[in-house]
Amino acid sequence: MSDGSGEWREDGDGDADTDACWDRLGRDLTALILSKLPLRSMLRATAVCKAWRAALRASPSLKQGRPWLFLHGRSNAGVPRIGRNAVAYDPDEPSSWVSFTLPTDCVAGAGGFAFTAPSLSHLAFAPLLRDGAWRHAPPLASSRCNPVIAAVPSGPSSERRHLFLVIGGGGFPGGLVDIEDRLPTELYEYDRRGDGAAAGGEWEQAAPLPEELRTGSSSSLSLSSALVGDRFFFVCGIYSCTVSAFDLARRAWTAPHNLCPVPGLVAAFVATGHRGRRLVLAGVEEGRCALGVWDVEPRTLAASKIGEMPADLAAGVLPGSVRCVGQDGLLYVLSEEEHRGYPACVCEVIDDDGDEMACRWSRLPPLPAPAGRSRFRRMVAFCSPVLLRNHLHTD
Repeated sequence: MSDGSGEWREDGDGDADTDACWDRLGRDLTALILSKLPLRSMLRATAVCKAWRAALRASPSLKQGRPWLFLHGRSNAGVPRIGRNAVAYDPDEPSSWVSFTLPTDCVAGAGGFAFTAPSLSHLAFAPLLRDGAWRHAPPLASSRCNPVIAAVPSGPSSERRHLFLVIGGGGFPGGLVDIEDRLPTELYEYDRRGDGAAAGGEWEQAAPLPEELRTGSSSSLSLSSALVGDRFFFVCGIYSCTVSAFDLARRAWTAPHNLCPVPGLVAAFVATGHRGRRLVLAGVEEGRCALGVWDVEPRTLAASKIGEMPADLAAGVLPGSVRCVGQDGLLYVLSEEEHRGYPACVCEVIDDDGDEMACRWSRLPPLPAPAGRSRFRRMVAFCSPVLLRNHLHTD
């Protein structure tokens, strides 16, 4: 758990008098009360007494809060300038960032996990914000650089089982040249109940990313992705606005489609709407210092505009290179410009199951030093929930 300094640890178990008091309240009601806390406060609560910890551990649905924004940077030399090289923003505690450490070869994060690439054919993974829990997946069938990596719940035991996806990336024939290749989509079923630092099994191979999305670059730097429902994983070309979805049931890609609701989008990013039921598109419009947001019907890909970044926020992040990541109705927009100090804002897509949707924008606090003044050779930005069960249960 966090002690307020960005270090995550677990403390003691409290005292018997406190346990007895909460025993009279009952485990279910205790869990319901504690579930109203933000995640970091909930983790602190597990150290107060045995009754609180037991109530949360026994809860049938350990809280998955709203997705956080994670930023991990590398210096020009390829190593962090200080020990803590990553920051995270919790939308339920919006006044500050959490500073922590990720391995220098961290390449992505999704579904409550961080991923590193020790080599071009290997991935390691660990629950976000949990130290010392890294595991190694079996070797990939195809070596690749900068692929899209995702983690999605798998089957009825989704609290313990996840499906990891590796999509696209650059190939290295002879180890010398980075080219766009027909690299297969690879899938790996991970079960948390396994033992040891090395996960068993092997990667399943499926059809490669459609050619229309491989043109120019199929690396994670030029693709945006989002899971809609439990079945369709959408991938969008940031600069081409071409989109296709990987059908997890059929293990096949849908036909590519140009998703450009207005002429002249110079960059497009996809995310999911509230409860993951809708597709959300954010696009930077050419010739305007503006970023629009569209609701996209996942089956027909028909788009309707629901909002635009306010002018005062747009002046802080546009024009220039931006990155958008989002999930579950939250869309984070980050300037990648060093001289601006990497300002960021968040758009909450409001959907109350009615016909009208709306956007609610807010500015994120400045990045803590030294992240706000460091020059990164590459910034890795991703959006993911932090799973409480990963901090209460051991594998």
